[in-house]
Amino acid sequence: MPRLLIEDFLQTQGLKLSVDDVYAAYIAAQAVINVGNAAIERSVLWPEKNGFKLAEYIESNADNDASLKQAFMALDSVYSRQANIRSAAVYAHMPSEMLTPKLVLLTQQGLGLEPDLDVNEENSQIYLACRTAQSGWMNVAEDTARWLALGEISGGRNASAEAQVSIPICTKSGAVLGVLHIEFNNKNQINDATLAEWAALSLALAGPLKALLNITDEETEHD
Repeated sequence: MPRLLIEDFLQTQGLKLSVDDVYAAYIAAQAVINVGNAAIERSVLWPEKNGFKLAEYIESNADNDASLKQAFMALDSVYSRQANIRSAAVYAHMPSEMLTPKLVLLTQQGLGLEPDLDVNEENSQIYLACRTAQSGWMNVAEDTARWLALGEISGGRNASAEAQVSIPICTKSGAVLGVLHIEFNNKNQINDATLAEWAALSLALAGPLKALLNITDEETEHD
């Protein structure tokens, strides 16, 4: 990921983060992805929960096994370095030929999150991940309770997360491949160092998600 693209991402998302910090974190995440070939149980790699089966959305084959391992290990590497993370998850934004655009859980750490979410106006008011998938914009709720009080977000499920961040995972052209969603145990826990690591991870995850969704940067998959 050239520094120029990192600068463009930060500018597009309105993030006043150090390019050097994001670049260093990106290199670290990319290194994990490049060697991401650990032995991981199938039940972890291909999640099934309450009727949800990832294999119903993405073909189970050796290439996709490899991409899911990369996503799992990259997420785990950042999650394990940070404290007081309630949940962290990587969602794929499924192709537009589906009747209803949907976020589908690829991998997660911490407490369980929703395995699949319809991307629509109603869910965008409840789930920041859906809002990010719809808009392509990063959402940072440093104090979830305040967002609830202001009506910026709704739904009882948000009472358990003191702070939240949803970051789009995009192609170079800006089309949304998926969403990286993080929930924190403490409000006002989100600082520049934290955001730099998660933003870098979202950039690094573009490769595995493009492979899983069979997408190239020239395609506009969510027009």
